[in-house]
Amino acid sequence: MFEMVFSVPYYGLDMNDRVKTGLMLQFLQEAAALHADSVNIGVGNLMKRDMTWVLRRYRVRIHLYPGKRSLSVRTWFEPQRNLMSVRVFEIRDDIGNVVADAWSAWIVVDLKRGRPVRLDRALTEEYFSAAEPTGEPVTDELAAMKDDFDFKTRFRVRWGELDLNGHTNHTVYFDWALESAPDGVREHYLPSVLDAEYISPVPRGDVTVRTKKISDDPLKFSHVISAGASDTAAARLATVWRPDTLYSART
Repeated sequence: MFEMVFSVPYYGLDMNDRVKTGLMLQFLQEAAALHADSVNIGVGNLMKRDMTWVLRRYRVRIHLYPGKRSLSVRTWFEPQRNLMSVRVFEIRDDIGNVVADAWSAWIVVDLKRGRPVRLDRALTEEYFSAAEPTGEPVTDELAAMKDDFDFKTRFRVRWGELDLNGHTNHTVYFDWALESAPDGVREHYLPSVLDAEYISPVPRGDVTVRTKKISDDPLKFSHVISAGASDTAAARLATVWRPDTLYSART
């Protein structure tokens, strides 16, 4: 298990003095990257051998939205079927409250062949020695997705949103999904569940998010992200929202 403490900066607070959703996701990413580096399986290590990590599924549950305080991120991983590395997370605030938890599934891809690599051929013995049980994901909101959509929202990938692989960073997909929700939703609700399936990488360029309301109670949307002029899904996401008064922590 790897643990790292982050201090929420002022620029990481929203207009209601709460930590931004995107910042929490960035904390998770930073903790995962440093943990991977510590056992010599980080992106930099793999790219030297023409391989890299690719995220396939990511499910996040957010229970509280603290203000400016310290947040502790714990993360650990487990190989499954020698093809997928499952990584889980837990965020706690400085008084012990569970702020969020997450489950993610990763594969290693051969950059030259564009194909997955078996974990025992790609990763170090340190990785397997450090593995701990991760369990099963606790939610699957994508199962309720619809094929049609209510409206489209367009974005453009910025240079600063590209990662070491030259693709859009995985946290940005959640930003697009949340931004595509109607303004009334953002004014009165907070995201409580984020569920994503990553299908193909998104390079710099134009992006379209097709959004559909799935239900009112709980308030839930599905989002299909496509790149360029294509309607082919590069990612599928679902967002679940709860009334602000129930899911905020302003102390």
